[in-house]
Formats: sequence, structure tokens, C-alpha cells
Amino acid sequence: MASEKKGYAKPPVNPHNEPFVDELNSMLGSLHEHDDRSMILTMAAFAEDTLELLLLAYLREARQAKDLVNGFNAPLGTFSARIKAAFVLGLIHKDGYQTLEILRKIRNEFAHNWAGVSLDREDINSLVAQLSRSRIEELVIDQSETVRSSGRERLLLKISDILIDIRMLAKSLRKDGIKAPMIMGNTKPVRVQFIEVEEFGEALNSKT
Repeated sequence: MASEKKGYAKPPVNPHNEPFVDELNSMLGSLHEHDDRSMILTMAAFAEDTLELLLLAYLREARQAKDLVNGFNAPLGTFSARIKAAFVLGLIHKDGYQTLEILRKIRNEFAHNWAGVSLDREDINSLVAQLSRSRIEELVIDQSETVRSSGRERLLLKISDILIDIRMLAKSLRKDGIKAPMIMGNTKPVRVQFIEVEEFGEALNSKT
């Protein structure tokens, strides 16, 4: 499940030579060289870019979508906004949303504090403990083996699960040309009933 190097999760294999898997492999393979801070910031930046790929693959009208996602003062230009947008659009499930939110919160702790922050800190360790099990951990448990993953390894395994799912979905959306559905025009027309009313003048005269 993990090599002897601290916090190094074995990256997913790539039997079909998919570029998006190669990018994820490259990112994960470099993390054993990082301390906790740089590892978290790297994963968060990669996740933010991955959500950008997903949103641009799904949203209609490429130019307007780019303005929305990564233009000047883009409404979906932040990690937080992209996580929420992907969730409410039905592009990621609740577990993916919660996992990315945990990563975002941990990222903020490392980004906004220059000293005394590590994955071993009680509040951050508590966030990691909220993660559901990764696919590898589920497989190990199904095989009745003992799981001894550190918090760092658990985070790496779970985040890699979510990122590979999102990248595969973005690729599938682009390949199949699947976009957000056009709703207006496909719904039943609104029927309005008009009734005759008296002229205002006549109505006022009748009251005098």
C-alpha cells in the first residue's frame, strides 16, 4: 500500500497510458520529497486545477465558462467555490465534496500559519480522521488485514481516489460531448389567462 518512504502512497497504475493519470502519478510520486506543508499545498493546488478541468468540460459556452471559472474576479475562481459548484451541479458525490472540503480546511491551516503546523497537530489530525476509507483501505479491510496507515498516508490515499475519479469524469465528458442540459425551451409553456376589466375611469366614476 505504501513504500518505506514517509507518506508516499503508491500512485495508480496507468495501463492505458492516459495523460491525466500520468499527471496524477507524477504529482503523487513527487510528494515523498515534500514536508507536510508543501505536500498539502501541492495536493490542494492540483485538486483546484482538477476541478477547473471538470467544470470547463461540463459547462456550456466555452468563452463564458472560462470567464466564470478562471477569468478576472471569476466567481468560481477559488478552491472553495469550485468544490461547491461541482457538488451542486451533481459532478461529485457527497463523499467527494466532504473529502475536498477537509483538504481545503487543512490547506488553509498550512497557508495561513507559518509555524507550528503539521499533520500531527490535534485539530488537523481530527480533520484527517473524518475522512472515509479509501478504496485501498476498503480492500485491505475486506481481506481482513490490519490497516496501519498514518494520517499522512490516509490523506494521500483518499485524495488520490477523488482526484482520479474527477479526472476520469472530465475526460469522459469531453470525449462524449456531455454538457450541462439546456432547460429553458424544453419545459411546458406557461399559460396565462387574461380577463376583461373595466376602464380605470369608469371604475372610479362608479365609486363616486
